[in-house]
Amino acid sequence: MPNRFSPLQFTPRQIVRLGRLAAAVCGLGLAGLMLGPFQGLEEAFGLSDTAAHAIAFFAATTGLFLVAPQWRRGDIAMGAVAFGVVIELLQGLTGRSMSLTDVAADLVGVGVALVPGTIERLRWMARAHPDLTLAEIAARDRRASRRREAAKASPESSTETPAGRPG
Repeated sequence: MPNRFSPLQFTPRQIVRLGRLAAAVCGLGLAGLMLGPFQGLEEAFGLSDTAAHAIAFFAATTGLFLVAPQWRRGDIAMGAVAFGVVIELLQGLTGRSMSLTDVAADLVGVGVALVPGTIERLRWMARAHPDLTLAEIAARDRRASRRREAAKASPESSTETPAGRPG
């Protein structure tokens, strides 16, 4: 009798949806832990505050990579860092201590989450374009060419005056 609940029966869309639900629950829990009266809770697990921040932001960023496949990893990473800064500012408003060390740990967690994707991108470039420079590969990037075409078509990007002369 085949297993009706085999993970191989899920579609990528279903996995992303389940991941989004899990991310929402985890995000609310993370915000509650960081803003609530739980200062020092990480010590019960044998972690320092700095290590807990790095681990939490690594996990959160990695999870966001899963649940937002249409977003660029760099944009997700910047959002995670911004979230870390906002959390630290809010901690100062809730009577907890703000710490640049915690923000640095958040940055480390986000940076470590970026490493596997960066390595995989480099592996792809080594297979697809082993003899091109990184600048040449970037010039061939279809997303970059779309942005260049959109900039050319946009009237705001033009440096010409209405009479057709350079401004």
